[in-house]
Amino acid sequence: MVHCSCGQLTDESRALCPRCEALHVLGLGMDALENEIRSSYRLLAKAWQPENFQDDPKSKDAVDAKLKDINTAFEFLTLTSTDRAHAQRPVYLSSNMGAVLTLPNAISDAQAALGSNAAPAPSTTSTTPSAPVAIPTAATPQGGWQEFKARYQKVMSIWKKIYSVYRKVRLLATIAAVLFVLITGGSLWTALRPGHSAIGQTPSERRRVFLEELAQELKKLDPRSSTPEADAPAQFASHAGIKSQNQRAASHQVPSETIKLKPYITVGSTRDEVLALRGTPTSSTPDKLVYGNSELYLKDNAVAGWRIDPVTSPIRVKLWPQSPVDPDTKYFSVDSSKDEVLIAQGTPTEFSVDTFKYGNSIVYFRNNKVMSWKQDPASIQLHIR
Repeated sequence: MVHCSCGQLTDESRALCPRCEALHVLGLGMDALENEIRSSYRLLAKAWQPENFQDDPKSKDAVDAKLKDINTAFEFLTLTSTDRAHAQRPVYLSSNMGAVLTLPNAISDAQAALGSNAAPAPSTTSTTPSAPVAIPTAATPQGGWQEFKARYQKVMSIWKKIYSVYRKVRLLATIAAVLFVLITGGSLWTALRPGHSAIGQTPSERRRVFLEELAQELKKLDPRSSTPEADAPAQFASHAGIKSQNQRAASHQVPSETIKLKPYITVGSTRDEVLALRGTPTSSTPDKLVYGNSELYLKDNAVAGWRIDPVTSPIRVKLWPQSPVDPDTKYFSVDSSKDEVLIAQGTPTEFSVDTFKYGNSIVYFRNNKVMSWKQDPASIQLHIR
């Protein structure tokens, strides 16, 4: 027993193993792939058709033998590895016929029909009856096929590199797109969420808005007040007369065309001011204006209270402290005053003499001091300590 060039054992009388011998018949090397085997088979089967040799009747037997060898080699190579191990070694007829066969011009026509995979047709030489006839091996089309194979492998190598780069770029592009959607969506929600006013703001933002609105209100109520006094947080005592002034303004009906719109509704705002700011209500009575799920309660034709739905029907309302309070107050607790709750928590969505409601969370008062509270985890969080 000797070894084939591929490493398989073979008979001492044969230099090649059955598989390599079949590949050699098809003009392929020992590392040929399945698609290469099928392409070479189609090429050779087309080239070695008997009708291509009609001008040379003497070579008919040799052509038939070569075509049978091509079919035999292809059938052997397309067997599974298990069936190939138990199959008998193929016998090739053309190896026992010793004559040089001349290929006619029909092979060139077959080459043109097959395209770039076809091997160049050998040159036509004349034969004599006395000359031995030998069947040419598949070495004739091997040069063109190897050139096509090299080009194909080069193109596939380039495409593999391009696809590898594409996969990396696609991953980075996907991550960038997800981050962009998250950031953009968060910004839009922050800007467009219902009831975007004091609700949802941090304590520092509420304090800043509170001071700015307080300064604007003082300027409107008392034009003689100077800017430093209006803007100074420590001068809360200067707005102690706001309630009486608002009540006097409520009793005096101002024509709608002269109403100066304010950015909010507060206790003492007149019916005309509310209508000028919010427009026609969903429904109304002498004591109530309804806008969707929110309600404004009137007394003597001025706002005396409200119940606001900040989700479905937000209305910007504002309740002012009635005594000087530390503007840096962030939390409230038992015995805190209503004004301290207003600074720490903001304007309630509903209130009465003894309660402040923030959504479904409630703060209870007794003698204007916090007595207890009820925290609703699904609603507005209370800043308690």
